[in-house]
Amino acid sequence: MKNVLITGGAGFIGSNFVHYMLEKHDDHEITVLDKLTYAGNLDNLKDVIDEIKFVKGDICDKKVVEKLIKGSDVVINFAAETHVDRSIIDAGTFVKTDVFGTYRLLEASRKFDVEKYIQISCYDEKTRALTTEGLKTYKELKEGDMVFSLNPVTQKIEVKPIQKVIIQHYKGEMIHFNNQRIDLLVTPNHNMFILNSQKTKLLVEPAEKTSQRSIFYMPGGSWIGKGKEHFDIKDHGRVKTKDLMYVLGIFIGDGFTAYQEKEVETKSGLIREDFLNEARDIDTGRFKKIKKKGNYKSKSHSYRIFFDIPEDDKCRKRVEKTLSNLGIKYHCHKGKAGEHLYFTSKAFMEFFNQCGQGAYDKHIPRWALDHPPEYLRYLLQGLMDSDGHEGVIYHTVSERLASDISELCIKLNLKPSIHKRHTKSFINGRKIEGDAYYVFIADTTKSISRHRNKIVNYEGIIWCLKVKDNKNFIVERNGRFDFCGNTDEVYGSIERGSFKETDALNPSSPYAASKASADMLVNSYYVTYGLPTIITRSSNNFGPYQYPEKLISLFVTNLLQEKKVPVYGDGLNVRDWIYVMDNCEAIDVVIEKGNFGEIYNIGGDNERANIEITNIILKELGFDESYIEFVEDRLGHDRRYSLDSTKVKALGWKPKYKFEDAIVETIEWYKDNEWWWRKLL
Repeated sequence: MKNVLITGGAGFIGSNFVHYMLEKHDDHEITVLDKLTYAGNLDNLKDVIDEIKFVKGDICDKKVVEKLIKGSDVVINFAAETHVDRSIIDAGTFVKTDVFGTYRLLEASRKFDVEKYIQISCYDEKTRALTTEGLKTYKELKEGDMVFSLNPVTQKIEVKPIQKVIIQHYKGEMIHFNNQRIDLLVTPNHNMFILNSQKTKLLVEPAEKTSQRSIFYMPGGSWIGKGKEHFDIKDHGRVKTKDLMYVLGIFIGDGFTAYQEKEVETKSGLIREDFLNEARDIDTGRFKKIKKKGNYKSKSHSYRIFFDIPEDDKCRKRVEKTLSNLGIKYHCHKGKAGEHLYFTSKAFMEFFNQCGQGAYDKHIPRWALDHPPEYLRYLLQGLMDSDGHEGVIYHTVSERLASDISELCIKLNLKPSIHKRHTKSFINGRKIEGDAYYVFIADTTKSISRHRNKIVNYEGIIWCLKVKDNKNFIVERNGRFDFCGNTDEVYGSIERGSFKETDALNPSSPYAASKASADMLVNSYYVTYGLPTIITRSSNNFGPYQYPEKLISLFVTNLLQEKKVPVYGDGLNVRDWIYVMDNCEAIDVVIEKGNFGEIYNIGGDNERANIEITNIILKELGFDESYIEFVEDRLGHDRRYSLDSTKVKALGWKPKYKFEDAIVETIEWYKDNEWWWRKLL
């Protein structure tokens, strides 16, 4: 059960939303806070007053607000001064209610930590992100970490910085995509990156929609990388990159270094300089035999690199040839410790030590993974020739190496998956126990059928990242990797097109400015304090319980009294109209599926000029155009106002009511409920 506080719940949109919530969510406890000013009317809630808790009060009243928010899980704010004409006469009242009142609500919500059940689009706590430093959990990720992202236009793999790590508690449904090669547990509104049925086009859509597809495919990407044909090794010289990468892979799987330092007493017991002075004949310049004159010990250094490769191993000849190509003079050795190839080189010891010391610390150096695919293939071949099995499975005890090999495979457009096993064995009576990692490598496109998808109930931590530009990154869950989506971050007059949530605010009246200020304040509390806020902006609402001052409600009630209707200017100002119950449903969808810190436009896709609306009402009520009275246009009157609702529609919402039907229904409501509006005049 959720405790929902609805402020301004006795007003037009607020009261309709209360009716909607009671019908849709019978498990919610609803409290309504309303000051009952001219537009707030308790008659709006007359038929449901016994099903809610009503409190008369002001959102500017700190004590009242804190008392109610303390016990609330979610707060939905409809409380606002609403009419443009009134704001022109008295802007101060609008600033107080819309801005200061919003501040009071935000402060109380922050103080009492309103439950964060309005989810962001994200992953469960078991999912990890693949970074340039390996796999990381949500606890380990931080701003500035570099992740791998798919460019949706070019389908190239790019490295992008994390701009924000978002972590919240969540209780609700999640969608589990799960088979042998895919494992994703995400919120229903999560952006999925998938291929169309022909595998030719990249699609981005909510997980809820994806789960209904009979089958879908997961995308791969191509890697560009940086590298040259030759590589310079300090104190050794220039070698071919392909040879170096292959030997690097062999070393990571089958190699180790051994440095030795010994102290040996010299025969003369002298340091070199003293020996030269003592043993060289001054007259002939020849050396002569001298007796031991001291106990000096010199240090000797040994820099050896070993490859544990038996003579009959299938890759032995290739390794020997590649070492020769690198200009390395190697030796072969058979003994109790096994069969080795080895050579001595300080330069190569320093080079190979970049791969870690010991089996548990082995990894692929970052510079190697940054190379183009033409060289990465040699690296993978070396790895598979050392510790691989039939070219499709790699074995290691290093978790970091398993992650690096997965990155390597993804950059080669292969499909890796990691399986972790706890193993026990006995060698010469010695118990060997620990975790081992098996990287399985496939080269076919991953797909999943609808019957493998299921909805699960989840309670716990959910998280997501804000990633620059591409809005996706590689995630891993139970060893399976995929590109998947991430989370992103009042207008004025517009001549063409529609306002998007990211468009700049350009309010034209004190009313619009106060609403815009409130929106910016709400967003600042999300950015600064992490308060789980969501903003919705709807186009012009119409329907039951609207105070008779807006165009449709005023014109209908005027004509029902046989009064003329006042049309501003030439009547060609255009608005997008939405039936109030469509708006209520959209708000509910945003509460359930929207992302924290986001703004959602809610429009009805019904652009009409004021004069067109006027003529529809006249015709429906049986009046002619003589009842139109053109009046002077009001100050700051936007010529056209339209919203782009693409973003909220991506959550699964769309308007249900046709404008032609909804306006007739609205007119009929006012005709049938004269008792309600008569007392307001």
